[in-house]
Amino acid sequence: MSSPEHPLLAQSFSVVDVETTGASAIYDRVVEVAVVRVQGGEVADRFEALVDPRMPIPPFITRLTGIDGRLVRGRPTFAELAPRIREALEDGPLVAHNVAFDEAFLRHGFSRAGLPLDLPRLCTLRLARRLLPRLRSHRLDALAAHFGIDVGRRHRAGSDAQTTALVLLRLLQEAAELGIREPAQLARLQERVVTRHRRGVDESVLETLPPGPGVYLLKDRDGHVVYVGKSIHVRQRVREHLRGGSADQPRLRRRLSAIVDVDAIETGSELEALFLESRLIKRYLPEANQLQRNDADYPFIRIDLADPFPRLATTRAAPTPETLNFGPFRRRATAAAAVDVLRERFGLRDCEEPIRSGRSACALLDMGKCLGPCVGAVDQPTYQAAAERAAAVLGGRDGGLLDELVARRDALAGDLRFEEAARLRDRIRELEHIVGVQRRLEAVAERNLAIVAPSARPGAGELFLIRGGRLAKQLTVPSAIRRLTLQRALERTFGDPPAPLTRGTVDEMHLLDNWLRRHTERLAVIAVDPSMPVGALDEVAAAMRAARRAPPKLRRPKRRAAATAAVVPARAS
Repeated sequence: MSSPEHPLLAQSFSVVDVETTGASAIYDRVVEVAVVRVQGGEVADRFEALVDPRMPIPPFITRLTGIDGRLVRGRPTFAELAPRIREALEDGPLVAHNVAFDEAFLRHGFSRAGLPLDLPRLCTLRLARRLLPRLRSHRLDALAAHFGIDVGRRHRAGSDAQTTALVLLRLLQEAAELGIREPAQLARLQERVVTRHRRGVDESVLETLPPGPGVYLLKDRDGHVVYVGKSIHVRQRVREHLRGGSADQPRLRRRLSAIVDVDAIETGSELEALFLESRLIKRYLPEANQLQRNDADYPFIRIDLADPFPRLATTRAAPTPETLNFGPFRRRATAAAAVDVLRERFGLRDCEEPIRSGRSACALLDMGKCLGPCVGAVDQPTYQAAAERAAAVLGGRDGGLLDELVARRDALAGDLRFEEAARLRDRIRELEHIVGVQRRLEAVAERNLAIVAPSARPGAGELFLIRGGRLAKQLTVPSAIRRLTLQRALERTFGDPPAPLTRGTVDEMHLLDNWLRRHTERLAVIAVDPSMPVGALDEVAAAMRAARRAPPKLRRPKRRAAATAAVVPARAS
């Protein structure tokens, strides 16, 4: 063992850890920061503070760290703490376990505060990979176990920084025994390529990714999230991506060369990963994700009930009590085409101006595509009956129009008017799609369920409470869960009316519906009566006991032959 008088052990280091609202240093913010100063072979000083990010803390972050909005409310902002953090860092080197993650958040935070941050960096993850190559894992908790270091509460800045500092001291001793005497030599050691991957990338970070279910985020050098994905075997799936195994994802393949970092969030089940992936895609709008990105464009189809001559139109405005709304629909062009069909067939007006006397009719009246309320060509009851029938068609309660359109299509084809028949065929398909989606949304929105699944976390079960077809609450239930806790969760979740359907939740409704259709064999799906949610308590409690005894059944992914490509850094704590 090297003595504290060794030149390397006599050096000073600033060990940092940050907890954040997410994975992107550009869009997310720090919620907790800790700096542990290592000097002369021991911990010399420490700084730790909660930070008000001035933005919501997502539920998955609270589940991971225990930090929520109430805990940081009234705390200093990062800009207010920046001078104290900079003082605690001194002249570095800045050390962290996967330093790229922590340094990026600090650098962007200082930049927003108008302060520079340019310190040399050391990564205990990369150093451990090179100094201890025979270890199976170089995760922070694995290194702590290897060195016999007691680990405090994980995913809190103070305890993680303290653990990293103690790991650093042991790594410095390992390096000293190899003849390394200066931090500059450590910096060169951590950059040494130990795999056959491209220059500047490191295999060790992939070892830290969860082997089971979770969500992963591939990021570029500036901290942008390029791609969000989920898998029941995160580590293997990320390897496949980075080796070019994304033949069916051309957007991702085109951006692989830009990826320099990867972050992963471990989940207790595939269903949790499914929900989290959907929410993170909407949060970061990654360039390489093709689906679920533009939910802000999902339109509703609206009928204004307060208007004596209501219009039928697509809108991105939020529903109000004065309007009858259908959707939202993920195919904007299809929704607009369905509206056009209904307006023309029922003669509903297209003009947006209020109906008033003295107006002249437009060409739609002469073409038979409008009932002409603007010139008094139709009375209010007749017009409203037409609008009500359009609503009935959209709701799937009136199939007569579709029958009429199909008959018309067949007649056109029989008269050899094939182009007109083909155009009408396409419009029928668009209207059928919208009606089918609306009926499906209404059916899903009536679901009030408790879904119990085995957890990837030992001795626990995953409980998902579905209110109005949407995920309302999620719990990882340990073996020691109290019955009263389950009862209160049911009462609080189902005691209030379901939230209004929004564009942000429609994807989750479809995802849940599809997932339930495919995965029922290892789930307990329990219907809950919102008027008496405790009636399901016994069944939920029994399902939780069974889930804790049954490990999750995760399908092993098929191995694919693929060319070697970049392997990139990951969040390793």
